[in-house]
Amino acid sequence: MYGVNPSSQSSHQRFAKKHSFPFPLIVDQGARIARAYNSGFWLIVRRTVYIVAPDGLILFAERGKPAPQQLLASLQIPPQHPPAHHKQ
Repeated sequence: MYGVNPSSQSSHQRFAKKHSFPFPLIVDQGARIARAYNSGFWLIVRRTVYIVAPDGLILFAERGKPAPQQLLASLQIPPQHPPAHHKQ
């Protein structure tokens, strides 16, 4: 998993530290990645979530903040549920 944004490396480092991201953020200098995935134009980059398979096939694409269940469904991974507490 990667985060991609045209902000600077120092901005990415502060943002990742603030939110404790367990994945790297890629500096998209010149918004080349955003344009390649149709996620931005000129100076505006629109938040878009993609899941790309190792073979390059796009399994999921949606603007905004999709629910984790949608992402898991595109990967065909059942969501984790907390264990049920049983009274004895």
